[in-house]
Amino acid sequence: MMNVIRNGSKELIKDINRFKVLKIIREKHPISRVEIAKLSALGMSTLTYIIEELTEQGYIFEIGESTSTGGRRARLIEFNKNFGYIVSIKVEEERLLVGLTNMDAEIIDVMKIAFKRHASPESIVSKMVKNIKLIFEKNEKSLADLKGIGLLSSGLVNRSNGMVIRSSLLDWSNVPISEMLKERFRNIPVMADKNINGYALAEISKGEGKESGNFVLVSVGSGVGLSVVIDGKINYGSIGGAGEFGHTTIAVDGYLCHCGQRGCLEMYASEFYFENKGKELLLLQPNSGLKSFKFEEVAEQAINGDEIAGQLVDEMASYLGHGIRNLINTLNPEKIVIAGEGMKYGSLFMDKVRQVAQNNFFSKVGHTTKIVESRLNDDAWLVGGSLLVLTHIFQLPIYQVTVGR
Repeated sequence: MMNVIRNGSKELIKDINRFKVLKIIREKHPISRVEIAKLSALGMSTLTYIIEELTEQGYIFEIGESTSTGGRRARLIEFNKNFGYIVSIKVEEERLLVGLTNMDAEIIDVMKIAFKRHASPESIVSKMVKNIKLIFEKNEKSLADLKGIGLLSSGLVNRSNGMVIRSSLLDWSNVPISEMLKERFRNIPVMADKNINGYALAEISKGEGKESGNFVLVSVGSGVGLSVVIDGKINYGSIGGAGEFGHTTIAVDGYLCHCGQRGCLEMYASEFYFENKGKELLLLQPNSGLKSFKFEEVAEQAINGDEIAGQLVDEMASYLGHGIRNLINTLNPEKIVIAGEGMKYGSLFMDKVRQVAQNNFFSKVGHTTKIVESRLNDDAWLVGGSLLVLTHIFQLPIYQVTVGR
């Protein structure tokens, strides 16, 4: 896709100045007019006009006065994070997470809705619509204040048109998920991306991004995901598919993956390995206490001393460590950040992961790559879905239209 830049005009300059002021207020609020003027390099007359316009539109408001050592105290400008609401949705293999956030991507409420594995896109969209309305009713909010919907899904997602090109986990192909929702919510922007990129947006805005603009995010749990952040921006690749780390080959002719390949890392460094290898081990040691191969079950049994569960966790950690070693050798990142539902039990396997991963090409010259656990909680997925929409709403207004190549 190619963005067409608007021609230079007074209107463009006005829109850019408005964008600058609103961005400063969103990031620094509460803030005085003097501080905004310094940061934006705008004159007071121009700034006053913009602030009046933003106030009339409901984006900002003035609050009390700042402390002062002398002279007149300055009124402060606050971003009105409740002038509207965003719905963030994560489509998992057998459930929906539906979150309601304000315009600062703060979670107000979360609902969890189960569905049958490989349910049709139409049935899932119907559940989305029903529960979007329900979460507004539950929190006594008006649907008229819905400003956008952010969708996160597994698989390959075309961000420009909201198409899930392929998700082998969901058994979806060429599903126009954004358009399907837009039909139910007219004039509301619906943005879509893959799960891990949503989490990366949350990490950039509220996590590791506060310290570093360059890191690699790896998620581990029911699957394996990857997002590469360079200069504070996600690298999406040519068709939005960058980061299919889980479908790199770790074992030639290994376990068959749901994507159709064999030996994918996801089959060895996630919950899938527990089932693949666990079934083999249970044939030899049927007295294990394992009742399922879900990450939580295996981890809890490992904590309780179950031999098979302990072996599964240890071997999964080794494969994950080798996968991360490959990332380090390939990308030479500043930092690896590990997240996902599996990290609830990170104490069981992260030492092994680090031990394996740190024995890499760069360690031979004395360079150590930081491997850290995300400080965000599970709400980060839905925070990311909200940020996906907010990034669209508050984007720099220099582009005219988007056209295909």
